Amino acid sequence: MKIKPLLEKISLNWPAKAVCIVIACFVYLFNRYTSLEKKSVPISLAVIQDGEMVSATHIPSSVSVTIRTSAENISKVGPENITAELDLSWIAQEGTYEVPVLLDLPPNIVELDPLQVTVYPEKVKVRLEKNTLKTVKILPQTTGKPADGYTITELSAEPEYVSIYGPRSIVQSVDSITTKGVSVEGASQNFSEEAAVVNLNRLLKIYGEDKTQVSVKIDYEEGIKEFKSLPVFLRGLSASFECETQKKGSIKLRGPRILMNEWTPNPDTLSVDLGDITEAGDYTLPVSVLIPQEFHLESVSLENITVSVKRRPPAEVVDETLPGAVLNQNPESED
Repeated sequence: MKIKPLLEKISLNWPAKAVCIVIACFVYLFNRYTSLEKKSVPISLAVIQDGEMVSATHIPSSVSVTIRTSAENISKVGPENITAELDLSWIAQEGTYEVPVLLDLPPNIVELDPLQVTVYPEKVKVRLEKNTLKTVKILPQTTGKPADGYTITELSAEPEYVSIYGPRSIVQSVDSITTKGVSVEGASQNFSEEAAVVNLNRLLKIYGEDKTQVSVKIDYEEGIKEFKSLPVFLRGLSASFECETQKKGSIKLRGPRILMNEWTPNPDTLSVDLGDITEAGDYTLPVSVLIPQEFHLESVSLENITVSVKRRPPAEVVDETLPGAVLNQNPESED
């Protein structure tokens, strides 16, 4: 066969022949592609950010790797030894970047033929900011309630501060960080307990010790209680005189609720001192209030009372040292 006639035959209708060749190749590749088996496996995404910049956006914890190969090879495919990385260490300026996901396949997968590997997502969009360190206050947290009648008066942590680091904008927005709740259920006295510092944002890291000693101070719960219809006790009156009063008053106290509920007023809780009286007559005198030192007087209904002092007839004067010689009183009603 001569070369020239062969070339003429090949070149005859060459556009149509070229199209047929392309179609044939496409059909071949399509059949080859569609005949492959497919397996998708999740792979943990490791983030490398050991430079000055760190991600200020959440990065997926894993990516999906899809492997296509022949039916006899697909059983050899698994997630073992496949690694996926997002390398941010080469970036030196703050900004938003689309960083490609880097795959590393083990030899038993690389050697498969045919082999097609895809990863989703192929790129991850991240906003990078300068890695910043800051010291913030630790705020202790509690759970439960103290025993009835008791309350928390003070919470403190030692150490009182902790250092955090991470993306500049996020670190700057944080002024304090809390602890895991310390149980005070049923507590009636002071105690201390070690508690972990709680990091609620996974973009932030705690620098150094992530525990603190929480001290809880427990004391009586304060309350206010009113005591009504208390008689006014007359004291110190000379045996040469006599005096009666029907005055009654009330007091309002603030103090430990438990102690106030257990306390009963004494007969002389409200009293008037008549010890300086040397003549019969009408006197307006201040009312004294006698209460335990644990209580604080909020108010008293009687600040002063007026009493009428009379001189006893000589036959009724008794020895001042005898009991009952000082006064005669019969409290009946409250003003």
